[in-house]
Amino acid sequence: MNPVFLDINDTSLSLTTADEVVSSPGAVLSDAGTLHFGEYAVSQLKRRPLDVKSDYWSQLSTAPLSAQFGSARHTADLVYEHLKSLIPHPERLHDLCIIAPSNMNQTQLELLLGILSALNIEPRAVIDRALIAHAGQSAPGVNLSLQWRQLVVTELEQIDQRLSVHKTTAIPGLGYLDLLEDCLEHVADACVAQTRFDPRRSAASEQTLLSAIPGLLASQTDDNELSVEVESYTFKVARDALKKVGQRVLDAVNTDGRSISVDASLSVFPGIVFNSVTTQESLTEAASAVLSGTTAQAPLSRITSCALSTDVRPEPSRIQQPRTQTRSSDLDTATGQHNPPTHLLIDATAHVIENRESVSFEFGVVLQNDVVCIDGAFKDRINVLSVSGSHDQLTTGSRLYRDDGKEAVLIRVES
Repeated sequence: MNPVFLDINDTSLSLTTADEVVSSPGAVLSDAGTLHFGEYAVSQLKRRPLDVKSDYWSQLSTAPLSAQFGSARHTADLVYEHLKSLIPHPERLHDLCIIAPSNMNQTQLELLLGILSALNIEPRAVIDRALIAHAGQSAPGVNLSLQWRQLVVTELEQIDQRLSVHKTTAIPGLGYLDLLEDCLEHVADACVAQTRFDPRRSAASEQTLLSAIPGLLASQTDDNELSVEVESYTFKVARDALKKVGQRVLDAVNTDGRSISVDASLSVFPGIVFNSVTTQESLTEAASAVLSGTTAQAPLSRITSCALSTDVRPEPSRIQQPRTQTRSSDLDTATGQHNPPTHLLIDATAHVIENRESVSFEFGVVLQNDVVCIDGAFKDRINVLSVSGSHDQLTTGSRLYRDDGKEAVLIRVES
């Protein structure tokens, strides 16, 4: 029986089975008492900041919440409900391995196991996330993992021929959302300087810009200067000017020349230097290798050491920052006019673009004179954010943001 892996990284929890990977950001929106988890909650961070929580996984406890949040009494309630939404059929879940962040303390881990037990899920093993994130390296070093509101720095040491977790430090204010906010401020300032329009003047336009920044950072283009359009305003952003964001992370971490492994979400920020990038696939492969060499443990305890890899890795100075390590929804934004989009991706469903009558999908995407564009009647409702496209000519990778918060991506499907 193949193991199932639950990766508890709150920026994007992932449940990996033999057939699929289901991801859900650790964010929740309270709407008239109803809790909504995942991407929809993230899309409301700027629109409804008082109704969204994004730090309940890192603060897992049974301490009463300081303010009422839906039906939740404490963060443990939110974790319980989030797991229910992520695992709708727990009775079908067998042989579960938890990939736990290094900063999850023993009390929190025991509480998590109790929550899973309430869902009739009995995990087979718990593995330290930093251990397997760094397991592909041939030398001990430092693992950097982004949570929503903090950077988790884990030092790994070599004991005999084994890699072991040595020390973990959480640095508040350097989380994924914090770094995105830094980028947003710079991008918004560039917009003001060039167009006199400030995307921060409304929650809707600020959310549009925040949602689009991960795609801009991960765009596959060698151009330093990126062209951005938001609410019909077009302006330029220099990628190199964002290096100070990545430099903030390096200034806060004492790597001392050691091997550095980072999350894919961190690798896209300019200015970051590292040896390897952790993807969901590499994480589960390393976890599988650790489990294959581990006997059943009773009572259940966290695995914090494994055999040291013998692979030879290049030195940090020879590593070029990869720009292709993205979420599964981050698509190629540099294909341009030579490879026009063929489909509109909405909620994981691709709608073919054929003619004016069949492709609105309430986003106003039409094909006119062999050019994919936004119909004039929709231009006031749709924001286009792209490094090469606009309302009048949408390119593959262009991101569309409707005024009600709905999002879509232009993609190309090769026949």
